[in-house]
Amino acid sequence: MKKFLRGGAIILMTLAISIPAQAQTVEERLTALETSMANVELLSTQLFQLFSALQPDITAILNALATQQLEVATLQASMTAVQSDVSALQTGQTELQASQGTQDTDISELQTRLNGVSRTGNTLLLTNMNLQVVSGSGSTDGGVNGRGNIIIGYNEAIFPYLGADLPTSNKTGSHNLIVGKGSNYSSYGAIVSGLDNISSNPYGSLIGGNRNTANGDFVAVSGGLRNNAQNTYASVSGGQNNTASGIASSVSGGDSNIASSLASSVSGGLNNRARIQANASVSGGSGNIASGLNSSISGGLNNSASGSQSSLSGGNQNTASGFNSSVSGGSFNSATSTHSSVSGGNQNTASGFHSSVSGGDSNIASSFASSVSGGNNNRAMTQSFASVSGGRSNIASGIASSISGGESNTSTSSASSVSGGRDNTASGPQSSVSGGNTNTASGLTSSVSGGGLNSATNIQSTVSGGVSRSATGVNDWRAGSLFETQ
Repeated sequence: MKKFLRGGAIILMTLAISIPAQAQTVEERLTALETSMANVELLSTQLFQLFSALQPDITAILNALATQQLEVATLQASMTAVQSDVSALQTGQTELQASQGTQDTDISELQTRLNGVSRTGNTLLLTNMNLQVVSGSGSTDGGVNGRGNIIIGYNEAIFPYLGADLPTSNKTGSHNLIVGKGSNYSSYGAIVSGLDNISSNPYGSLIGGNRNTANGDFVAVSGGLRNNAQNTYASVSGGQNNTASGIASSVSGGDSNIASSLASSVSGGLNNRARIQANASVSGGSGNIASGLNSSISGGLNNSASGSQSSLSGGNQNTASGFNSSVSGGSFNSATSTHSSVSGGNQNTASGFHSSVSGGDSNIASSFASSVSGGNNNRAMTQSFASVSGGRSNIASGIASSISGGESNTSTSSASSVSGGRDNTASGPQSSVSGGNTNTASGLTSSVSGGGLNSATNIQSTVSGGVSRSATGVNDWRAGSLFETQ
């Protein structure tokens, strides 16, 4: 810049000197003008050279100026950013001050809420308050989401004891109390404790035990191994491999027992079943099946109570299939008709209405209100109210007929009777034979009092003992060989 100013001053001084103050002639003036033009041209050349020499300095000055302008712009942008940051900090400070005020209020409220909470060593004590845990669904029985549970323990995955990775872990339930290891809980309102237990329905609880399952609403399993309560209100208490699958059914202990009908129950034993009809029950024993309405079995082996209100008390392979029928012990006994009963013995059958057999072996009471009291192979059959009291191979088949012991006796007519002996027959109405052998009373109200091979064949005929005596007339009487010869 200094070079440029100095060159301009020189040019102006040269022009001033080269022009005369006053030309006197035209020629002189032209000559002076030419000289001046030559001087001007020279000076222009010098001025151009001077500008060319100054051009790098001018370019450098312009570049420096542009750089300074960029730096100024950068500084202005930085200043604007700083101002923005300062403004944000001021706003943040204002918000922090407001938040601090809110936090102070929250801390004060939290201190009030935690009044009564204290810790001593490893114990957290809640005094005068309840502990409530919720899932956020709005109600206890709302949609489950895996939250709102109280879990005591490490909440491990269930062991796949069924093989092939089954059962799989499922912890999607809400509002449950979980105690133990490997529990599955997929519904709500349950208490699940023990090892590898599964609760899959509302309020289905398991208290202890291993591999137990609560698959019904409001069910409960208390201890044991591989027990299953799978219908509403069902319960299993201990034992193993037991199943309560009927509504309000229950199994109490034992092994492999099943209560599958409404309000049915099995109390212990092995492989017992209470099924089909409501309120059936089995109390112990093995292989027993109660399937009638309100039927019951009390122990024994392989017994069946299939009639309504039927009952079985122990024994082996007994059957009560009639309405209100009963069998009390023994083996292979059957009460198959209404109100029929068998009291012990072996292979006895009460198949008539209100019939009964009281012990013995292979006895049958098959008519209405008939009865057999012990003995072997006796029959009370055909007509109502027939009865046999002991003995062997006796048959009472008339209305209200009876046989009191003996062997192979027959009472076939109404109100007829045989009182012991062997091979005797009372075939007339109201006839009777009182012992002896091979005697026959076939007349109306006829009678034979002992002896052998005697017969009373007419109305009110009588033979009083002896051998081969016959009373054939009306009101005829034979006193026997002691008073009468052949």
